[in-house]
Amino acid sequence: MRKLLLLALSAFLSFTLCACSTKDTAIPMNVDDSKNLSKTDTEEPKISSQDLSSQAETIKNQYNISITDLSRHETYYDDEDKSPVLKADASYPLISIPGREETSDKINTAIEHELETFWNFEKQNADYARENYHAAAEDDGYTFDPYTASFSYTVKRCDKQIISIVFFQYDYSGGAHGATWQYGATFDAVTGNKLQLEALSNDFTDFYNILLTNLENQAQLPAYEYYIFEDFAADMETDLLKDSSVWYLDSSGITFISNPYVLGAYSAGTFEFNIPYRDLKGLKDSYNYSGSYVQKIFPGVSASYDINNDGREEEICYSIWDDEYNTVLSLTVNGEDFSGELDKLHIVYPHTGAYYLIDIDPEDDFIEIAITDDNYDAGKDFTHFFRYTREKDLTYLGNIPKIYHEGEIICYNSNGNLVLLNSDGTFAE
Repeated sequence: MRKLLLLALSAFLSFTLCACSTKDTAIPMNVDDSKNLSKTDTEEPKISSQDLSSQAETIKNQYNISITDLSRHETYYDDEDKSPVLKADASYPLISIPGREETSDKINTAIEHELETFWNFEKQNADYARENYHAAAEDDGYTFDPYTASFSYTVKRCDKQIISIVFFQYDYSGGAHGATWQYGATFDAVTGNKLQLEALSNDFTDFYNILLTNLENQAQLPAYEYYIFEDFAADMETDLLKDSSVWYLDSSGITFISNPYVLGAYSAGTFEFNIPYRDLKGLKDSYNYSGSYVQKIFPGVSASYDINNDGREEEICYSIWDDEYNTVLSLTVNGEDFSGELDKLHIVYPHTGAYYLIDIDPEDDFIEIAITDDNYDAGKDFTHFFRYTREKDLTYLGNIPKIYHEGEIICYNSNGNLVLLNSDGTFAE
């Protein structure tokens, strides 16, 4: 499937050579390009590279597994006048599991293969960039902007059973927008083997049918109407289940990724379908998640869970929609509308990827509701937390100054305030 993605992207890049040239926003990268360019860059005939491993940061999590963030930057040049035609950055993890050196090596070799695929593609893409650069020089009405590319990652689950990583790739080659996609790679943390879906269950036929039924039911929900092609009969089996690269495991369950043009248009972006662990009947015990409860839910999709420990499941639904003038947020619990509590927060840019049910403190009786505010213009992101009490009230608990993602640790400090910890238990900056 990776080869098909690359072929599809090659066709996309060829198409955009003739399109108008504008700037586009890439996936955030760990490498600051301004720090990497120097006079020596322009002296290289075709390519300059910089390995930033000496600046690498290592984090050790609560399972004593180390993740080292490595980076590399390359600039490709025109053969004749040595002008830069493509700038690429990559960040990737180096995994170290104590007492499992061979396992770690196997996982890291697989990660390096993904990185090598990226660099081989960008080498080919640089040839397109050189052609486009010369075409622009011959056309007074056409401006050439150097191509850009990035490769990055997020570790979604990292424990003694599972290492699951999502890789992000972005390429801009002129035109109205760049091309972006995500894909997952999940490893058995004991053997180091990269897992296919069929390895997750001893009875894969039943397990497969559970996945397929769940995905098809989710695709029919009103929450996905905007995202999935209106005249498209979603073939979840072909587009998701039979693609070995579009799923991952995290603390919430199994997630399937729909990249642009798979189930929806480019404007729909990348969206996901999540199936929680409690619905994954037949999942091998060795791959189950034993940490604090987290459920990731697509906005507009309701969830049933006993979030106040009163012995009855509540139905929770957080929704986002646009009316004629602005974005409207809605939060209901058992049909009661608590949207006014969201209005008090003045959320301008709601994060459309997910909301969460999360157990902040396993010692108390509550599961909290987490809603994110993605104000990318002001650079001030927040995740807000609420508690639904036994008196059927919604209480605001506070926030953390970032978008929460699975695997992070939220807890209360000695003053009763919410704080975010790194995976090793230290305070996040």
